[in-house]
Amino acid sequence: MKRAAFGSAKFRAIGIYSLIAVVVILGISLVFIYRATVMPNPASSPGASAPPGVSGPAGTNPSVSRGTYQRVPNQVLFALDANGKPNISGDLTNIQQGDVGDCYFLAALLTVAAREPDTIQNMVHDNGDGTYTISFHSKYDGVPNPVQVTVNGDLPYRRGKTVENGIENIGGKNVSWAAIIEKGWAAANGNSYKGIEGTDLSNAQDHDVHNGLYAITGKAGVDRNPGGPMTQVSFEQVQQDFANGLVTLGTSNSDGKLVSDHSYAVLDVNASDQTVVVGNPEGGQETLSFDTFRSTNINQYIAIPTYP
Repeated sequence: MKRAAFGSAKFRAIGIYSLIAVVVILGISLVFIYRATVMPNPASSPGASAPPGVSGPAGTNPSVSRGTYQRVPNQVLFALDANGKPNISGDLTNIQQGDVGDCYFLAALLTVAAREPDTIQNMVHDNGDGTYTISFHSKYDGVPNPVQVTVNGDLPYRRGKTVENGIENIGGKNVSWAAIIEKGWAAANGNSYKGIEGTDLSNAQDHDVHNGLYAITGKAGVDRNPGGPMTQVSFEQVQQDFANGLVTLGTSNSDGKLVSDHSYAVLDVNASDQTVVVGNPEGGQETLSFDTFRSTNINQYIAIPTYP
């Protein structure tokens, strides 16, 4: 009888432990189901991105200091124009800098996207399997050495928003060409977003803007007025550089009309009133009189005189 009682207690214990295990497994499953399905409402502005989903296909995910990679629902590289072709120069707001200090690269990307969108279209390829291949003419060091990387479409999110370059919801599609190219740039440079941080040494004439332009175009830039201010640059020179090529700017650490220690794209030059329109990779544009352009805190004027 004692033997039978012992066996009965043993079976009861096994049953209780099994029940506890089932409850724990069901609880964990419900947590994952909740996290995968309950998301914030989608947003329509760059940076305030669409609700992320679970992680996508295998591919390179550069390390990021603050954020978790999530799949971007309804993701496309480019918005399309009325003829069904990628609309890049008409979608410059797709570039909006996030946490990482890579304004030099995004300003160069903005410069090229506005003037020669075919370069952007040709440097990134949708592989059709949730991954993208991006080609650069160099890494961050600026040494001519073509590099090609493949990343998936997942982007780092924090609190329902993208951490790095934003995305845009256009017609129900999440357009992400700038974010994918930036992710590729991080993958090419140590597989880390930290690896593409600018030097923040514009007063010491760093080569960040040079290197960003070269990586995208394969063309070496010319610094028209090293150290600034732009007193040695004529309006005719700016007109010529803009008409025939590309111009990206860097600012010093001094206060001025533009954000200090930052980079900008020249988006337009107006002869009628002698103004220069510059684009900020963080978002927005600024129209400067040429007098302001010459006297403010611009200390790097990097031109590719002829492009393409």
